[in-house]
Amino acid sequence: MIRKMWLVAVTAVLSLCACDKAEEEYSRDYPCAFAFNTQLHATSMLARVLDNPGSFVRVDVRMTQGIHRLTISSNNGTDKEEIPITTDRENYRIGNVGAANSIIVGCSVFNGPCAYDSQCPNCIVTGGGTGTSIMLTWTNGGQAVTCGKCKRNYELNYDGRPTDGRPLMRYRVGFNGSEITVHN
Repeated sequence: MIRKMWLVAVTAVLSLCACDKAEEEYSRDYPCAFAFNTQLHATSMLARVLDNPGSFVRVDVRMTQGIHRLTISSNNGTDKEEIPITTDRENYRIGNVGAANSIIVGCSVFNGPCAYDSQCPNCIVTGGGTGTSIMLTWTNGGQAVTCGKCKRNYELNYDGRPTDGRPLMRYRVGFNGSEITVHN
């Protein structure tokens, strides 16, 4: 009887410690903490992307002169905008943004809002974790991205899955009506 109770207790503890499937689908390999105020930047491509299925943008973040500057590139391959993040609150809400301070944010045709790292997860792994300069490029009319090194193609509407290998690193996306957040 004691052995049976012990086995039940151990099973219960292990089940509480295990990650569920939802936890496993979001990457924790590289820290990601990004927030964007859509009310302050209402005309930005990023402000419009989450409610337009099949629309994606790449957000590159860099710090110059004490403020974050965003370069937002549309999945059409031609439109690009530069946005200085000038308020203290906005600057405070942007931390590390994935493997190389670059993420893809959009709205999947099938799964709604989504965010991915802009780096090839297969090349980062095979490069010993140092391949953070392998930027993905838009292909298939902006509905997919391709790695220039390993030539894998990742479908953005299908959870960033390639035909072989690891899928894109995914991040959580939130939108409360005035702020887009992307995080681990």
